[in-house]
Amino acid sequence: MAVALVVGAVVLVLVLFAVLTMFKLVHQQDSVVIERLGRFNRILGPGLHLKIPLLERSAGRLSLRIQQLEVPVETKTNDNVIVNVSIAVQYKVPPDNVEKAFYQLDDPEGQIESYVLASVRGEVPKMKLDDLYENKDQVAGAVEVELKESMAAFGYQIVIALVTDISPDDKVKAAMNDINAAVRER
Repeated sequence: MAVALVVGAVVLVLVLFAVLTMFKLVHQQDSVVIERLGRFNRILGPGLHLKIPLLERSAGRLSLRIQQLEVPVETKTNDNVIVNVSIAVQYKVPPDNVEKAFYQLDDPEGQIESYVLASVRGEVPKMKLDDLYENKDQVAGAVEVELKESMAAFGYQIVIALVTDISPDDKVKAAMNDINAAVRER
């Protein structure tokens, strides 16, 4: 009798486990990657889905929302002024690229940051400080073009890249303010 109770309890636990793990709820604007026995099987979109207990597992979730990454870059201009340039990059994963985005990059934000750093450090040293303020859209455009090309290979879509702030060193700011004050006094 005791053996029957133990076997019944084990069977009950296994049935409860199977029932509780066979359903997967995916929220709106998310996708879930399902693997069967360690190999990619399918992508689940929003809604309630069934999966085979013990054979299939949720490998991970990707958000399909537009995400923003702020990247601060310190670089030098053509007239040897050190500036801090802040770049905002908006990116997303298109629904048809979920598998590629999930398996090809472990750290998409780190990859985007590397491309932004390289692109800004390639563009800003060509300009003087005054030109940088006037041509910040040119810098943003160069970053956006390079990011779109490189990140598309990994399944990510770059929506836009914007230069949100250009800030020279505090000593340079003080000197510029002194020059402007002297011009106004004349």
